Amino acid sequence: MTPATRRRGDALEAAIFDAVFEQLEAVGYRKLTMEGVASAARTGKAALYRRWPSKDELITDALKHVLPEPPAQEPTGDVRADVLRLLRTFRETIKACHGAAIRVLKEETAGKDGKGLMHDVVQSRMTGPIKEALYRVLEDGAERGAVRPGAVTRQVANVGPAVIVYHNLTEAPDITDQFIVSLVDDVIMPMIRP
Repeated sequence: MTPATRRRGDALEAAIFDAVFEQLEAVGYRKLTMEGVASAARTGKAALYRRWPSKDELITDALKHVLPEPPAQEPTGDVRADVLRLLRTFRETIKACHGAAIRVLKEETAGKDGKGLMHDVVQSRMTGPIKEALYRVLEDGAERGAVRPGAVTRQVANVGPAVIVYHNLTEAPDITDQFIVSLVDDVIMPMIRP
């Protein structure tokens, strides 16, 4: 075992959270252990257990640490610009946790009803707020005549994030800006125009 490095506070926490994502990428959710994280962070296992009684609690805090705050900005009146901004935020959120949040969700919920601790964290900090903000953009656009009223649905608001997650899981983990612009201009805008 690698000898423990004397770090405390924010430096130790950052090393632990980095180790969580390193381990998720290397071994996945099911094989991630507190011992593996402690070794990768070059700290003692006891340091982890003092703060996080389980790997789920540790992963939850690591996810919360890297996930950006949910978007709070109201619609600007430019539907295309707002949708682009929100989908770019969604992409950056996935990138912030190195795609690990999506991997954790996929592995943890395999064979379940799709719910779980990781689902709740990512839903509350990532997908839920983005989808809600997209829905508000559609409502605002419909009120101004820039969005057809029939397109103001939760299902339509979910299209952009769903395509990004699908692309991340099945095609490439790197979501380019060109991909986001094409998604908005070729899929979303034609679907919502009056």
